[in-house]
Amino acid sequence: AAVAVVGVAVPFLVGTLGLIYIFHLATIPAIFAGAALTATSIGITAKVLAEIGQLSAKEGQIIIGAAVLDDILGIIVLAVVASLVKTGEVQISKVIYLVISSSAFVIGAILIGRFLSPFYVQLVNSMKTRGQLLLVSLIFAFILAYIAQVIQLEAILGSFAAGLVLGETEKRSELAEQVFPIADLFVPIFFVCVGAKTDLSVLNPAIPTNREGLVLAAFLIVVAILGKVVTGLAVFSKEKLNRLAIGVGMIPRGEVGLVFAGVGAASGALSPAADAAIIMMVILTTFIAPPLLRLVFKEPTASPQSVSSEQ
Repeated sequence: AAVAVVGVAVPFLVGTLGLIYIFHLATIPAIFAGAALTATSIGITAKVLAEIGQLSAKEGQIIIGAAVLDDILGIIVLAVVASLVKTGEVQISKVIYLVISSSAFVIGAILIGRFLSPFYVQLVNSMKTRGQLLLVSLIFAFILAYIAQVIQLEAILGSFAAGLVLGETEKRSELAEQVFPIADLFVPIFFVCVGAKTDLSVLNPAIPTNREGLVLAAFLIVVAILGKVVTGLAVFSKEKLNRLAIGVGMIPRGEVGLVFAGVGAASGALSPAADAAIIMMVILTTFIAPPLLRLVFKEPTASPQSVSSEQ
């Protein structure tokens, strides 16, 4: 939990304050860009950890657990920031209300979802129609998304909470098999749409007015990497742990970072330069994390004496 909190707080605060006081960015866009720095892609990190045999290691378990909490906290931050965009101003009372309501919504959805999960399974089993599992699950996700909108939060928070609830039911494996083909169809479309809306020409260094955008992108990339690396220092354990590896494992933003960029672009909160800078940060952290993970987890080469003694 401490790793997740540090992994969200440090990049968010450093990124937001740096954009406001160093680059003189407006408060709302700066907060949105800072929020994009909080994300962590579980899928990318888990795949690399599995390939190098570290998924079941203590460090691997800490990384995955912290990444899950990171996503929960990050989505709450996204809901709060996106709601602030609608009003166009930052009021402390409004922020406190949104933080409390977002947290209460997610926690409440999980608790109530666990109570209702037996009824969900019973309903699915009793239906005689084709695709009943996927149908009931989508309706549940849409209902939570609608409730989130009604209480002045973002629909994405409701659908995310629905995923957390459905992932704890006995139907999760069967549901995953049915959802994967849909994800394979729509996820690439989402990536293409986000990329198509990004004006990368604002990062062309040949144009003098674009150089500020390049500096902005460089700043976000540095904060994105160092802000997650320091999270390893938040691990308090008597065991000997590879704290650097834990921090590096939190670096990739992947699809989660693109969700932040997509919501920010759709809301109009981000300028073309800020939007392109976030996309660049997401791409670079996604590609740089796997080789760095392999490097920090690399076992030392055995000496000739130790090899001969083992033989």
